[in-house]
Amino acid sequence: MPADLAAAEPFSSQTTEPLRLIPASTPVQPIAVPAGQPPARRRKPLSERKGLAIAAVVLGIAGLAASLAGLIGQVRPRQLTAAEQQKIMAWEVASRWRTWPAGRIFPASARYPLTWMLFETDSGLPMYAHRAGIAPQSTCAAGLDPRLARVLDRDGCDGVLRATYADSTGSFVATVGVVIMHSKAPAVSSLPAGHDLSPGVRAVSFHGTLATRFGNRQRQITGASAHGPYLILYAAGYADGRRRDRVSSNPYASSEMKDLAVGLARDIGRPLDAPPTVPQCPGAPGC
Repeated sequence: MPADLAAAEPFSSQTTEPLRLIPASTPVQPIAVPAGQPPARRRKPLSERKGLAIAAVVLGIAGLAASLAGLIGQVRPRQLTAAEQQKIMAWEVASRWRTWPAGRIFPASARYPLTWMLFETDSGLPMYAHRAGIAPQSTCAAGLDPRLARVLDRDGCDGVLRATYADSTGSFVATVGVVIMHSKAPAVSSLPAGHDLSPGVRAVSFHGTLATRFGNRQRQITGASAHGPYLILYAAGYADGRRRDRVSSNPYASSEMKDLAVGLARDIGRPLDAPPTVPQCPGAPGC
């Protein structure tokens, strides 16, 4: 017998049971599991379960803290930065010409001193000026001399508010103009000058008052002062309607006219440019 057949013989000569094939139609019986009893699971180690529980507690506390912080941030008033406060204050000053009534911008009367040079007193003689009337808002072209209007239009002029006053003696009148600028008013030194009378605010007369005969030809002096976003202009003259003459030839009249006009410009300009209360939340815009 060949060697290779002899080696294979022990395997071929073994007696084995024939395989029993289950017909396809025979149902397979499932393994029965008692009702209400879940399949057996592998239980995690105790240390692993404790770690998961601690992590869940930590995450829960962190979420609660974040929720509380968000709630407190919504309830607590918003804090304004210094830059935001300055922006709100600048906006409030620049909007006063819209929000204030005309009678607040141009009060019914104003107090001003005559200079000590006239009366040799340190404080000057107190005088009062009384408002003759308030003109409707005008454009720069309508309320100012042409040369000045062109310069201010270039710098961003939004309009002009004007009112006319008479002094308590009935001798002098003055028109005060509030020029509304987009931003800060230009320096007075940058405004156009004149050989005789610098370009300024156009006079406004009011019939039936001491300012009835006060017009542009009656202006004796003009001037200006800057107050934040407002340029305050003035023009003064005689109440009797006389046309321009050399007021410098009469130093008393010249000084009284200037005191009247400068005092009015100061008393009207300072409140418009006065620093407002520092805004705080709540209550301020943006809160």
